Amino acid sequence: MNLLIHFKKQRLEKLNQELILQNEKFVKKDFNLDKTLLSLLNEVQDYFQQIGESTKEGNISQLKNYLDLAVSGIDPIKLERIKTRRRDTVRIACFHCLSNLGETIESSLIEVENILLKATETIHQVVLSAYQSKFINDSIINKTNTVEEAIMLWDKLKENEQILLIDKKLRLEIHQQDTGILIDQTLSKLKTKSV
Repeated sequence: MNLLIHFKKQRLEKLNQELILQNEKFVKKDFNLDKTLLSLLNEVQDYFQQIGESTKEGNISQLKNYLDLAVSGIDPIKLERIKTRRRDTVRIACFHCLSNLGETIESSLIEVENILLKATETIHQVVLSAYQSKFINDSIINKTNTVEEAIMLWDKLKENEQILLIDKKLRLEIHQQDTGILIDQTLSKLKTKSV
């Protein structure tokens, strides 16, 4: 599913904040950690299902099973019933899940940020090239105040074959609305203040 890359980044940052809260609960030895962590795992799994990342969705499902085994009194590594120190086993399972979940969210966030960075650099280059070639000027930049106007300007720039080709390359990575947001941000940085 082709979702806005900005949505993905925002969602992953929110999930990462929730993960930080779960890590704080782990440090405080909160007795409800297993329940709240399971809820977070469900939320992360739903996110990966929504964006169509079946491998990561499966990894989260395995973490849920790992935690569920520990909570139900079975050692998730040996697959034997726990006779003593059950709470410790649940705590170890929580640590395992927190660590793996942290790596998964971090790697996904880095992927998204890299896509955004590459797209931003490409759009910066196109806008500066269009400015240098006199396709746009300060007046046009200053009049472009919304994402919709930025998309309209981009559509006008796409009349140039090279920019059209760059647009096709961008659409392989990001949604058209993402392109509009990035163009709007780029133009905002270039706006001159009237005296």
